[in-house]
Amino acid sequence: MDPPSQEAIELGLNTAEPATLVVDLNCAFASIEQQHDPALRGRPLAIAAYATDAATIVSSSREARDLGIKTGMRVFEAKAIFPSILVREPDPPLYRSVSDKLIEIMHRHSPDVLRMSIDEASINLAGTPGLKKIGPEGVGQSVKVAIRDEVGECLTASVGISTSIWMAKQASNLDKRDGLQRIDHTNLVSVFERLRLTDLSGIAEASARRLARAGILTPVQFLRATPPRLRLVGMHAEVARGWSMRLRGFEVGGFETARRKSYSHSHVMARATASQGELEELLMRLSDMVGRRLRAAGRRGRIVSVGVVYRPDEGNFSKQEKQPAPIATGDEIYQAALNLLAARDPRRTVGTLGVGVSGLTDGDAGQLDLFPQAGRPRSERLEAAVDAIRDRFGEDAVQRSRLLGVAQVVRDRIAFGNTGHPDDAPPEKT
Repeated sequence: MDPPSQEAIELGLNTAEPATLVVDLNCAFASIEQQHDPALRGRPLAIAAYATDAATIVSSSREARDLGIKTGMRVFEAKAIFPSILVREPDPPLYRSVSDKLIEIMHRHSPDVLRMSIDEASINLAGTPGLKKIGPEGVGQSVKVAIRDEVGECLTASVGISTSIWMAKQASNLDKRDGLQRIDHTNLVSVFERLRLTDLSGIAEASARRLARAGILTPVQFLRATPPRLRLVGMHAEVARGWSMRLRGFEVGGFETARRKSYSHSHVMARATASQGELEELLMRLSDMVGRRLRAAGRRGRIVSVGVVYRPDEGNFSKQEKQPAPIATGDEIYQAALNLLAARDPRRTVGTLGVGVSGLTDGDAGQLDLFPQAGRPRSERLEAAVDAIRDRFGEDAVQRSRLLGVAQVVRDRIAFGNTGHPDDAPPEKT
C-alpha cells in the first residue's frame, strides 16, 4: 500500500493495512427465491411481508429494481409501476439456511466472523494465512466464488474492504451489484467526496438535518468537524469522539462489535458422528474458545446454549438454560453445555455442533456472592494464566489432558491462534 499522504496524516486517518471485510448479499431474499425456483429467474419479483396490495416490500429482484421498485414500497405502488410484478411471501427457513452457508464460507478464512444481519456479515482477517497469501481482495473474491458455486449463480454479494467494520460497510455500499470495493487512507477522502451524508450508515435524514444546523452538509465536512463543533448540534461528547474515530477508519465501540449480545463458536465436522466421546471432546474445545473470548472482552454470561445440526436430513436441535450466576471459564461453559447436549437424539449423527453464551454482563458487574464457591477464584486465575501462555506460545502450548488424544473429528479442522481483533476477544482459529 502507498505511504500515507500529508493529508491523511493531518486528518489522522487509520493508515493500517485493511484486514476487515463486510459481505452483503445483493437483493438477498429475492435472489434466494430465484435460485430456489428457476421459474422466477429473470423476472421482476418482490418479496412482501404478506401477499396483499397493502403489504410492504422487504426485498426486490434486480429486474424489479431496474424498474424503480424498491424495498419499503407497498405492493400496490409496485403494481402501479409494473402491473405484472410477481409477489411472494418470505420463506425465513430458506433465507436462514443461506445465511448460515454464508457464515460457514466466511469461517473458512477466519474464525472472527460477525453476523450483522441475515444477509450481511463481517470478517476480520488479522493474523490469518489468507491475509498474507492472497490479501483481502483475494479473500473477497474467494468468498464470492464460493457463494456462486455452493449457493447458486443467482446470488451475488458486494464485498467491502477496510480497516473497520463500519468503513468496510461503506465500501460494500459503493457497488451493490456484485462489487468488491476498498476504502483505506489513500482514497477515503475522494470516496467521501462522492457521497451524501445519508449514504453513511447511521446517518438518517433527521441526523443529517441536525448536522446541517452546524454547517455540516457533506461527509468530508463531517470528517473534518471537531468534537466541539459536533456538540453544538447536541451530540454528546462520547458520541462525537466515536464518530470522529469511525470516520477515520478506526474500529469504535458502539457499532456492531460493541453491540454483541452473545459469544459463540460452531464447528462443521468433516464427517458426521454420533459418538458421545467425540462430541464431548469437541464441546470442550468450543467451550474453551467461547470462554477465552468472554474473558478477553472482560465479560460474563448467564445463558448457555447448545445447537446441533443433524445429518443427513439436516434437522436440528437447540437448547439453552440460564445459569445461577454469570460464568466465563471454559469448564463452567462446558459443564452447562454438556447437560444441554444430553437432550439431543443420541441415535442421530451430528454434522455441526455449536456452543454459545448470552445474557452478558461486564466481568465485575452484578452483586457479589456472599458465599462464593471456594474453587471459583482459583479456576479463573488458572484460566487467565493459561490464556497468557497461549497468547505467547500458541494455543497447543497448554492442553487439557482430555484433549491430548483428541478424536480425529475434532483435530481435523480446529487449529488455533490469535487474530488480534482490537475490539473483541482474541478468537481462536477454526
